[in-house]
Amino acid sequence: MLRALRIIARIFFVGIVVGTIGVGAFIAITLAHFSRDLPDLQQIANYVPATGSKVYAANGTLMSQFELEHRIPVQLANVPKLVIQAFLAAEDRDFYSHNGVNPGAIFRAGLADVMRMHRGQRPMGASTITQQVVRHFLLTNEVSVGRKIKEALLAYRIEKALSKDRILEIYLNEIYLGAGAYGVAAAADTYFQKPLDQLSLSEIAFLATLPKAPNNYNPFRHPEAAKARRDWVLAGMAEIGAVTQVQAKSASAEPIGAHLRNDLVGGPTGYFAEEVRRELIGRFGEKAVYEGGLTARTSFDPNYQQMSEVAFRNGLVAYDRRHGWRGPVNHQPTPAAAEAALLTMAPPAGIAPWQLAAVTEVDAGGASIAVKGGGTGRISVEELRWARRTIADQQLGAYVRQPRDVVEPGDIILVEAMSNNVGPASAGRGRRAIPVAATSAVPAYGLRQIPDVSGGIVVSDPQTGRVYAMVGGWSFQQSQFNRATQAQRQPGSAFKPFVYVTAMQNGFTPSSVVDDAPISIPQGPGLPPWSPGNYEGDYVGPTTLDDALTHSRNLVTARLATMIGLPPIAQTVEAFDVMDHMPLYYSMTLGAGDTTLLRMTNAYAMLDNGGHWLLPSVIDTVQDRDGHVIYQKGVNGCAACYVAAGQRNAADNSALYHAGGAPSGATQVAGASYADNPIVYKPTKPDPLVEPTADAEIISMMQDVVQKGTGTEVAKVGKPIAGKTGTTSDFFDAWFVGFTPDLAAGVYVGFDDPRTLGNGEVGGRVAAPIFRDFMMAALKDKPAKPFAPPEGAEVDAATTSNANSGRTKLAKLNPDDDPANLPGDGSTTGAMSIPGGGSNASPNGDYSYNLANTPDNTVSVNNVPDAGRARRNGRGYPSTQPDDAAAWSPGYAVPPTYAPAPQNAYAPNPQTQTYAATPPASYGVPGYTNPGYYGTPTYGAQTYGSQTYGSQTYGSQTYGSAGYGSSGYGGSTGYRSYGYAPAPTTYGAPYGAPGYGRGYAAPAGSVRPLAGTGGLY
Repeated sequence: MLRALRIIARIFFVGIVVGTIGVGAFIAITLAHFSRDLPDLQQIANYVPATGSKVYAANGTLMSQFELEHRIPVQLANVPKLVIQAFLAAEDRDFYSHNGVNPGAIFRAGLADVMRMHRGQRPMGASTITQQVVRHFLLTNEVSVGRKIKEALLAYRIEKALSKDRILEIYLNEIYLGAGAYGVAAAADTYFQKPLDQLSLSEIAFLATLPKAPNNYNPFRHPEAAKARRDWVLAGMAEIGAVTQVQAKSASAEPIGAHLRNDLVGGPTGYFAEEVRRELIGRFGEKAVYEGGLTARTSFDPNYQQMSEVAFRNGLVAYDRRHGWRGPVNHQPTPAAAEAALLTMAPPAGIAPWQLAAVTEVDAGGASIAVKGGGTGRISVEELRWARRTIADQQLGAYVRQPRDVVEPGDIILVEAMSNNVGPASAGRGRRAIPVAATSAVPAYGLRQIPDVSGGIVVSDPQTGRVYAMVGGWSFQQSQFNRATQAQRQPGSAFKPFVYVTAMQNGFTPSSVVDDAPISIPQGPGLPPWSPGNYEGDYVGPTTLDDALTHSRNLVTARLATMIGLPPIAQTVEAFDVMDHMPLYYSMTLGAGDTTLLRMTNAYAMLDNGGHWLLPSVIDTVQDRDGHVIYQKGVNGCAACYVAAGQRNAADNSALYHAGGAPSGATQVAGASYADNPIVYKPTKPDPLVEPTADAEIISMMQDVVQKGTGTEVAKVGKPIAGKTGTTSDFFDAWFVGFTPDLAAGVYVGFDDPRTLGNGEVGGRVAAPIFRDFMMAALKDKPAKPFAPPEGAEVDAATTSNANSGRTKLAKLNPDDDPANLPGDGSTTGAMSIPGGGSNASPNGDYSYNLANTPDNTVSVNNVPDAGRARRNGRGYPSTQPDDAAAWSPGYAVPPTYAPAPQNAYAPNPQTQTYAATPPASYGVPGYTNPGYYGTPTYGAQTYGSQTYGSQTYGSQTYGSAGYGSSGYGGSTGYRSYGYAPAPTTYGAPYGAPGYGRGYAAPAGSVRPLAGTGGLY
């Protein structure tokens, strides 16, 4: 018996040994199997939290954040002890004692899971904080034995590689806590808008409820479950001694009190913030913006933005009211049904501070309403008077006689509490809210509707190009399309200052006279002539350029453009960045080309600052997550100046670079280091785009637009302002762009689907009031500041006092004294009438000329005074020209040898022209005008009258085989379209000399530059 027992014992022992070896081998094989493809731990060891970028306004306030996951990195040392204890109590009480896996917790969870699985529920699990970190970074949420084994193995390895504190820090920064918040600091900001160290015990406990199932414990959807879980965490904190039972009980009596933070990007900063986001991505890429933790400081001014928003919205609503009431948002069969519908109806995007309301009763005195969210009110009949029904596009129904003409019970409408405003937002300035009755206690409301029309406003610094404010539409929530930067629209007459400043560059003055009369301009082969007209449909005859711009006379502008030619205008337009490539059509001079509001405002800002180049900017500096400056805005056109992220000391200055290399003439800043000055290159101020006198003249003329022209609505600001209205054909778009010495702003209004704003809805009526209201607010507490002439401008020190502006005016010649306007005798040469200068400026718009009936058809100098020539010194004329009239004698312009011209150019590259004492034998005529106005350099082979250019090349185009004087170029009709009599049968001085000779003869042998492209009129 004993022997048998021994044998059994041995067999049992061997079985245990074999079984143990087998189990051990099985475990070893299993571990080896699952260890073969474990993820690399370096991802955790090298952990850097992915952080979105923050955007700050100029005053340092946070205006927006760009992030895929809302995360605020925080070091464990900065996490309050109670926060740590709350998460340990809820998630892993043995965290500091286990090796990554908690066998006891697994056993307890296993027993509970038997029952849960029997009920068809998901296992509750017993993952430690270390295992949760592993799962987040390296594994998935797959429910399988294999995944749990890998999780345990990795948790054990991580515990060997990292300290407990480091693991806990990673966990507290990465754990998802609902509502888009990752990590405890982000959750505190999301739910309570507080930093961690300001959270109450109740709030801390609530955050600790979320890791297990943030959706199940959402305080807004499941408030009871969230509170129960919060109280469970408080009890757990008391059990581990983190708080007392009394503290836990007191905290459990408090409501959770969570409320989500506002979406910064969608608020009033939305359009500006979106421009910042696009620029950041363009410079640094999406990964850096959404995960790199960049900090951008911008030029955004919250005060100017708020002023812009108010002025813009008021202006749109004022326009919208003029065009009637489009009806309620919704209608229900009964007031009760309307009130019920309000409970679930989402408010339309962008209505704040307006509200939805249901009309419950309508009587002779007005309408009673129930406001969404609670409360009642009244809309008086006076507040309904504006709401004539819109019965068709731009057509209104009958005037409102009683409230039922507008609303009826069951309507759901938009309203605004009258206490929000001194008057309805839609009424424009100065209108007062009208209460239902003087003694009424019922809140008064006004009827509102979101305008169909849209537009934008931009405000910037004319000295630096920094954009202070930007509105790109009614509401960013309603539409993210930015009409200030993305809408390509025609500026209309707001384009004209660039035509006139070009004229000032080419010998004209504000007092030069050009005829305001019908004109028909050839546009090239196969195209009909262009025949513009004035807005008023009239013409007033001889008009100074100042008056022409002041009153926006289209015919003068078009005629002026033919005098100076399109290429110089295009050069100005492109230099001021109004558009990249201006098509060479005369309709462009009246603003027929597309541009954006931002470009127009920036171009006006360049006129404001003396003609110096500006690059509009929204970002001042960008720092990386460590605080190193990686971008800084340049100065006055300096492209972005960058700093290498790794630079740390003066010895590394070479690591700094300027985009595209150092600017011409730049010097390295002596002793600059990363800490002292991140900009290596000190940019030099570029030369102005226009001459100082021309710039001063155009500013003076644009002040007249405000004081006595189409922009008089803006004069109500009572401060010096220069600007220009703009209205496109058929009233599609309305503009006003202008500036003070320190502030530039532009306003555009129009429909997204281009259609008319309505008859009479011009820039001065639609856009100018918005500009006016903004400037009134922006300049309210600032003294009047006159415009200072740019350095080098030829101005008169005398000032003309004006009660509204106090401006310093540029000295203007009396029109009768301007050499461009001296009378001619109207004599003729051949069959061509030569108009007198006083009634019709010379063909090239510079000097009046008089062709005496001399045998050789030369230009008489008798009416070209010395003062006229002297005034133009330095304005494209060599100062070596004699000032003595006696030194001038009849001369002949020698056609230069033309070099090949660029494609679509009107004139060859800059050349000089020599004057001879006698006509060249091969030509027999004094001068030749470049017919650049014609629209293209491709004329084909043509003969000019009886003079053949068969052997001459002009801009690489050959002239000579067909009749040009009697056909092709128009014979009689071509000249009549410019106000001339039929063309002469021979080509002579009346056509050639004025183009290059500028109306006077040059002494033999003198040399002068060609001034632009000439032109006929």
